[in-house]
Amino acid sequence: MHIQDGDAFVVPPVPSSVNVVGAVYDQNTFLYVPGRRVGDYLRLAGGPNREADRKHAFIIRADGSVVSRSATNTFWGNTFNSTPIHPGDTVVVTEKTFGRSNLRGFLEWSQLFSQLALGAAAINVIK
Repeated sequence: MHIQDGDAFVVPPVPSSVNVVGAVYDQNTFLYVPGRRVGDYLRLAGGPNREADRKHAFIIRADGSVVSRSATNTFWGNTFNSTPIHPGDTVVVTEKTFGRSNLRGFLEWSQLFSQLALGAAAINVIK
């Protein structure tokens, strides 16, 4: 495909913001400042809240690529908070998901059986 008369070549402007979303105190869009890192933008957003799953935070780059916290593990520790941010990036802090505990499962089953027993007793009374 070649450029012909009347064609327009449009270069999109460089974004001037960085988004911080998810389990933070202030989900917001902040102005991009060269030299700021993930930790700086997280502080601007008030930091992760109580429901935050800090171990699974990630960055969605403006080009569509993803940088996860686990990908920034090094021999010396995790460097996620010192990862450079580029204009148009989005920092995502996921929420914790709580699995089903054994006690919760036991309580649900015992409630089901007690309701079945009450239903059977009510049918027996009606007869």
